Amino acid sequence: MKKMNNKGFSLIELIIVIAIMAILVAIIAPNLTKYLGKSKAKTDKKNSDEIAQQIQTAITDYETDNGALLGDGSTLSLSWTSSGVSGVTGSFQTILDENITNSTQSKENSSNYAKADISKASGKYTILVTVGNESTKR
Repeated sequence: MKKMNNKGFSLIELIIVIAIMAILVAIIAPNLTKYLGKSKAKTDKKNSDEIAQQIQTAITDYETDNGALLGDGSTLSLSWTSSGVSGVTGSFQTILDENITNSTQSKENSSNYAKADISKASGKYTILVTVGNESTKR
C-alpha cells in the first residue's frame, strides 16, 4: 500500500475554520462599534472641556489688557471650523487664536467643529461649549 504525503488542509477543514472566524466576527463587531461610539463621545467631551478652559483663559487675558469683554446681560457666540474661529474680531480674536489649538477640534462634526456661547450676568461669565453631541458648561 502506498503512503500518501498529506501536506495541506482539506476543503472541510478550511470551511470549518472560516465558519468559526465568521461567528467570532459576528459576535465581536457590534461590541466594537459600541466602543468606538463611546470613544468618540469621550473625545468630544474632552475637547469641549479643553475649549471651555481655554476660552476662560482667553477672557482673563483679554480683560487683563483691555477691560471687560462683555457687559452684564450680553452674549457672544463663537464657532470653530477648519478655517478657524468665527464670531469675533480684534484683539480677542488674537488671544483666542493663541489659546485654542487645532488639537481641540472634533472631526466628527461636518460643518462646525465646535460652538461656544459666552454670556455674562452679575459679573460672572458662563461658557457653554458644544462639540459633537457633548456640551460643557463653565
